[in-house]
Amino acid sequence: MMTMEELHLREQAHDLRSIDEHELLTNFAFENRAVQGADKDGNYVVKNPSQIIDFKKIRNKITGEIEKEQAKVNQLKELSDRAKRAREEALQELKKGGN
Repeated sequence: MMTMEELHLREQAHDLRSIDEHELLTNFAFENRAVQGADKDGNYVVKNPSQIIDFKKIRNKITGEIEKEQAKVNQLKELSDRAKRAREEALQELKKGGN
């Protein structure tokens, strides 16, 4: 058995959930219209979903993968910088030896 207060709270929760669902559908319709927008030549402005939001990047940030990827990028940049310095030093040595 449910009291009148509990019934009122359940009805209120149902109404709020219904409003949330309508808001979600309205937002979806708005985004759908925005995504289907075209430029003056008729080409779609948004060509793929990642131009709107990059879910992979968000998931990686949540799981911590972004730090691992950033560490890998930093390591590759360091290796690239070392190779560049070594190449420049070798060119300088060649110039010194050629004169």
